Amino acid sequence: MATDASFLLPPSLHVAALLLGDDGVTIRAVSEATDVRCPICGEPSDRVHSRYERMLGDLPWARFAVRFHLQVRRFFCDNPACPREIFAERLAGIAEVFAHRTDRQRDRLTDLALALGGEEGARLAAKHGMPVSPDTLLRLIRRAPEAERPTPSVLGVDDWAIHRGLTYGTILIDLERHRPVDVLPDRSSESLAAWLKAHPGVGVIARDRGGTYAEGARAGAPDAIQVADRWHLVDNLADVLEDFFRSKGVCLKAAAALLGEHAQGQAEARNDEAAPPSSESDGDEVYQGKRRHPQPERWRERAEEAANEGIARRREKYDQARALHASGASVAQIARTVGASRMTIYKYLREGPPQRKRHSVHGKQRVLEPYEPYLLNRWSEGCRMATVLWREIRAQGFGHSVSNVQRFVAELRREGPPADNRPRTALTKPHGPPPRLVGALVLRRPEKRTDEQRAYLTLLSAQDPAIATTVALAEDFLVMLRRRAGERFPDWLAKAEASGVEELARFAGKLRADHDAVQARLTLRHSNGQTEGHVTKLKLVKRQGYGRARVDLLRKRLLRAA
Repeated sequence: MATDASFLLPPSLHVAALLLGDDGVTIRAVSEATDVRCPICGEPSDRVHSRYERMLGDLPWARFAVRFHLQVRRFFCDNPACPREIFAERLAGIAEVFAHRTDRQRDRLTDLALALGGEEGARLAAKHGMPVSPDTLLRLIRRAPEAERPTPSVLGVDDWAIHRGLTYGTILIDLERHRPVDVLPDRSSESLAAWLKAHPGVGVIARDRGGTYAEGARAGAPDAIQVADRWHLVDNLADVLEDFFRSKGVCLKAAAALLGEHAQGQAEARNDEAAPPSSESDGDEVYQGKRRHPQPERWRERAEEAANEGIARRREKYDQARALHASGASVAQIARTVGASRMTIYKYLREGPPQRKRHSVHGKQRVLEPYEPYLLNRWSEGCRMATVLWREIRAQGFGHSVSNVQRFVAELRREGPPADNRPRTALTKPHGPPPRLVGALVLRRPEKRTDEQRAYLTLLSAQDPAIATTVALAEDFLVMLRRRAGERFPDWLAKAEASGVEELARFAGKLRADHDAVQARLTLRHSNGQTEGHVTKLKLVKRQGYGRARVDLLRKRLLRAA
């Protein structure tokens, strides 16, 4: 029958007694090794000087702690040239010198420490009959032997935050074997160059767009091919598109308005086609001969009912909180009884009963709405100072800051007063999508855009030739990136620099400064994406350290786990 070798006793030990107690199992044993040599000179000796006992922790048995009481001998060294006159016999294969645990328990604890760290490893070890402190596990991690890693031919380089915003390290990934090879304590070019010089043979280096790693790669491995990271190229292009569209706000709004009119026209045409030939009314479904959304009044009624129910529930909690407070209950007791947070209870006690808020079409409360007719009237009388208007409506009960009136007055100066005292929402022109969102729409694959998004880009490109040029060049760059058509890159650079779009010209200039790495990315298949995944894993290991994850510990744990 096969037996697990980790639970066999070494042949040099003779078991004298086996004791089972409430605190675990104790094994009394005697060392009977015949070949005992001096650890200094290696001279064999058989003259026993004395005996002493060593206490060693061992692997648990059925979650019971196991301890060895070993009787160990001391010998005389008969070599007159040896400085050691008396030596203790070594327990080779059992325990190290001065150790308090066997080698196999040390190895098991080291595996726990590398997998879980100090705190979690100590908890699990104690649960399995090997009580140990977190500090001991951290020492075992530091004493663990270095993991041997072959020099990668394709190396991924990226930074990671030791202290976010303050100090950063560098992680090196073997992109062919999908495993980390080293962790550096900083992100300087000198550290990367020194590592590359100490590990010759790297042929391809995938990195981000920063100049630090580019300089370190050139200094440490001048013959290696540098490849710019795909994600950083797309992210740089997204920043360029956002900067460009930020100056095209009028075009964004105009295209959005045209798209809305176009969609409304199509909807009316479909409704006309779907309308019954009879002129008789069909109740809620027909209005002036045109089909509309089914029963919008019922939707509004349901929303009104839900809002009223919410106000009723909050009012009930408010009354209950006020009653408990009047009876002398504390805020914590009121919160537990009512089922609300303490901040809500403080608000109930400080303010009046909850009221239903009035919201605009954009979902924001219009605090100026009751005072807008007065403000428009005073504007027509010639009062144009926001602070004066604010003081006047404050005397009428307005309880908000002057900035609300300042924004209203600025809008009147910009748009002009309405001719027929329309509400303020009519003064506001429809807003277009944010520049970042439009840039993301350009970056999206054409086959993944909706019909509405494609129509918007078409209308937007028709607003300004510069927009059409920018969208076309951005899409062309993405096609080169996805299809690895690097042979078209020089022509694209020339077109971008001659496009007349300042943002694209700057982007092309930065790409030209890093031409070889970008050209390699547009040609080769190597990507630094998996390096980002290992950075995420490194962050997880760092959090498991509970504030005690120094770089040397992280490096050992990450490399041994791989």
